[in-house]
Amino acid sequence: MPTALTDTQPPPVILDLRNKPLHPSHSSPDSPPRSPSPSSTSSDSSVDPLIAQVIAGLRGTSEHVTPGQTSEDKEFAYKRSIPTMTLYSQRGLEIYEDITNTKAYYPFAAEKEILERFGDEIACRMFGLPSSVLLGDDGSSGGKEGEGEKVYERTGAGNKPADKEKWGDPSVGLHNYGVNGSSNLPSSLIPSLIPSQGLAVELGSGSLDKTRHLLRSMAKLLQPRKGGSEGEGVLKAIDYKALDLEAASLHSTLSSLASVEGESVTTSLDSSSPALDSTSGKRRVSVSGLHATYDEGLAFLKAQQHQSNGANGFSPSSRTSALSDSPLSSPESSPTRLPAVSETSLLEDLGRRATSILWLGSSCGNYTRSEAVEFLRNIELREGDTMVIGIDACQDGPKIVEAYNDPEGVTRAFILEGVDVAGRTLGAETAKVLNQDNFEYVNRWNVQLGRHEAYVRAKSDLSIPMPDGEDVELSAGELLNIEFSYKYTYSEALSLFHLSGFRLIQHWTDSSHSHYLYLVEKPRMWFPATQRSAGRMLGVEEEEEGENEYGVPRLEKWEEMWKAWDALMLDIIPPSLRFRKPIPLRHIPLFYVGHIPAFRDIHLSRYFSEPLTQPQHFADLFERGIDPCTDEPDKINHWHSEVPVEEEGWPAMEEIVQYEQRVRERVRSVYAKYEGRWERRLARVLMMVFEHEMMHWETAIYICLQACTSLNIPPGMAIPDFASLSRLTDREIAHELAVLGPNARKQRLSFEAQTIEVGHDDDDRVDEQLAFDPSHEFGWDVEHPKRQVEVGAFEIDALPVTNGEYLDWLVQNGGLEESKLVPASWAIGEGGKVAVKTLYGEVPIEYAREWPVAACAEQLERFAKVSPCVHSSSLAGQRRPPPDLRRTLRLPPAEPRLDAPQQRRDGSILPGTDGGLWQWTSSPLEAWDGYHDSVLYPGYSSDFMDGKHRIVLGGSYASPRRIVRPAMVNWYYGDYLFVLAGARIAYDV
Repeated sequence: MPTALTDTQPPPVILDLRNKPLHPSHSSPDSPPRSPSPSSTSSDSSVDPLIAQVIAGLRGTSEHVTPGQTSEDKEFAYKRSIPTMTLYSQRGLEIYEDITNTKAYYPFAAEKEILERFGDEIACRMFGLPSSVLLGDDGSSGGKEGEGEKVYERTGAGNKPADKEKWGDPSVGLHNYGVNGSSNLPSSLIPSLIPSQGLAVELGSGSLDKTRHLLRSMAKLLQPRKGGSEGEGVLKAIDYKALDLEAASLHSTLSSLASVEGESVTTSLDSSSPALDSTSGKRRVSVSGLHATYDEGLAFLKAQQHQSNGANGFSPSSRTSALSDSPLSSPESSPTRLPAVSETSLLEDLGRRATSILWLGSSCGNYTRSEAVEFLRNIELREGDTMVIGIDACQDGPKIVEAYNDPEGVTRAFILEGVDVAGRTLGAETAKVLNQDNFEYVNRWNVQLGRHEAYVRAKSDLSIPMPDGEDVELSAGELLNIEFSYKYTYSEALSLFHLSGFRLIQHWTDSSHSHYLYLVEKPRMWFPATQRSAGRMLGVEEEEEGENEYGVPRLEKWEEMWKAWDALMLDIIPPSLRFRKPIPLRHIPLFYVGHIPAFRDIHLSRYFSEPLTQPQHFADLFERGIDPCTDEPDKINHWHSEVPVEEEGWPAMEEIVQYEQRVRERVRSVYAKYEGRWERRLARVLMMVFEHEMMHWETAIYICLQACTSLNIPPGMAIPDFASLSRLTDREIAHELAVLGPNARKQRLSFEAQTIEVGHDDDDRVDEQLAFDPSHEFGWDVEHPKRQVEVGAFEIDALPVTNGEYLDWLVQNGGLEESKLVPASWAIGEGGKVAVKTLYGEVPIEYAREWPVAACAEQLERFAKVSPCVHSSSLAGQRRPPPDLRRTLRLPPAEPRLDAPQQRRDGSILPGTDGGLWQWTSSPLEAWDGYHDSVLYPGYSSDFMDGKHRIVLGGSYASPRRIVRPAMVNWYYGDYLFVLAGARIAYDV
């Protein structure tokens, strides 16, 4: 239990971003600073936004807003509203605190449970630290406080030789993030991958009753540790800033926090003296307040970061700041400059300050889904910074209704207080009518829109005086909306993040899975779900007029692709790998750096009948790669470019970079000249060269995996905490089994014989005859035409084969010694220790057992032959999926899930899988009725219709979302070891 401090805590410093600075020198500790008007959002009351919002809400709309289409929805139609902000006055906050103590209000208790249970883990991850700083591999406390578990030592010592463990061993935990991928970096660079200071800013801090648990965990990061500098913890300092709309409330809660949690926090911001508890000697988190709205606080934070960028720890990620600007992504930079890691520059920037924004309390739900997307989209995070977002996921209607209308009537008082605030905001005359005596509270759960709705209903006819003299007339029984509280299923939350530009790092949930805390970032490179699919999931229209995500790619999509390509080929792949062949059947990585612009340039020149970009001989050198026969590696059955045998025969990287830059400028020129007046053939050329780059992005990824211990850490993205993620997976599986039954992860799905439709209509032979259609879906020759296929009855496992299942089978049958059965996605170390290859190095199999196994078709077929033993029919439930689920299963991974009857709103009736891979099929790639060779790219698919190539469907975690459309078909040799593909086992019936 926390104990009060014996030393004196000064009054909290509160920076008033709405009026004037509030500081101890301006106010007495015994007299908290006077709170401005609860509705104040500006230092100039004449332009108080809340006044305008209240007026606009009361004036309302010309037509009724009906929240749905059912007869019940019509009963809740409304024209007027009261701003939700009116609920959070000083008195409103006091009532809200009472709400959190009611038994019915589950969101507060659920979020508190998460912070109490996982506070240490969250504190580590929000600042980019591995959870092993405070926890053991099993999630328990790693030892007595201050003894110093194995973590990144700031001395840069790396592993201790005497221990003789390698990075990534389970015995080491997440020492150096638990992976071997950093082993190519000098040990002196290791500390630069983590910050030295932390800043946490909480939006809408409230009573801090939940946050105090996280602050205790933050304080643990400051305590002296064995191996660290004298008096220093993993972090040198942490500042916490509580942002709230009410200054008086801030003063009160921060003062109370310092009194109760004095061993963990201090209100002293005096930099001349360390934040030490004079009694215990413990270091503490420095806390202060920001009196501001969300927008004001975020603008202040942004300004502070820009002012301090490069100094006092506000610089971007140490590693990425040491890389020169990519000459491919930055047109203004010199094309002769290449990214390189500078040990000196990294070590000079050890003062980096990691910032994490906290948005707890399900506040996100008070925005409409479109508003939430817009708010999050406008939040700027630097590389290495994070945001923790609390979101209510409950879908239990009766539970929700009671939570927002508790038997004690506390929530009713909270809502009606908002009516009083709205009245007082417009003046004394308005307040005489617009007050709670004239209204009653009404609420409901809208299952179709996924939100709780709070209204106030006029008890009688009312004439509300307005500042402009034109009264607002309310009829008896008329509803005014005052608050929406949107709930987000896990799938909906992911869609929200995708539309907002966020990438999910990790999440935590309470024991009932009714509430989530999501840790997100805005990464340098990634491929989110398509705008269309994410927008549909949320019911948000995100597409511009006429936009088609499978049509001509927008120029901004090219820029995103180039940014990701540069990070992979120039940052992640070190110079030492450029002339090596991680996969003997493929070219060296340098070839692909030139192949991508050459292919693009060749097809643009052919279309426009223009000369090739200089140097023109690059077109011959880099035009086409190789796909050797796996059983005869020296045999290549298709035309390909002749490449140098010796390293000296290749062009210099600088020359290829210059070439790429010129070809990219050519693409930009095409868009500047032709965008908005495309021709169908030109649109196809752009689609083809764009998707060609996406396919090679994935190829380059699986090439990199075969050299994963020699890669640089992927820049601009959080380093995964594999031990923590593994614990999360274990919890999720335990929950699934409890909800869906003990055999949930062993079940099969049964499909009757039926006719299915595959492919799409996209005949490139008629391009010259047809006008450009912005809605047309382009594809490759192997996708055309749309056709019907007869499929016999079958059963299939609901989940793909996992690493753990495959490993257990190998161990039981002595297969680890049979190299042909060991997937190339694995690494076998000393003593037979198994690890899985990732861009972050080799991850111990203990953390990856539930990942789908990436293996070749022949390996998986060997496994499938014993599957009746592994997946005994006496254990595996067999069921027919409902019609809506069968439709869902036909959708590509990038599309939204459909609702299944009597299930959760996201249709999740099947257990989840940890990761994604292409799915092997037993179908060979062969011509079908209506197939014809590509006009633009002859041999694209026909060169591989040899009976040896198997069709793979779906997509992997490395697949850009565009190329996982329903019609997409891919293929590989059945014994090709390196593709990111797995399988579900199918059974004849």
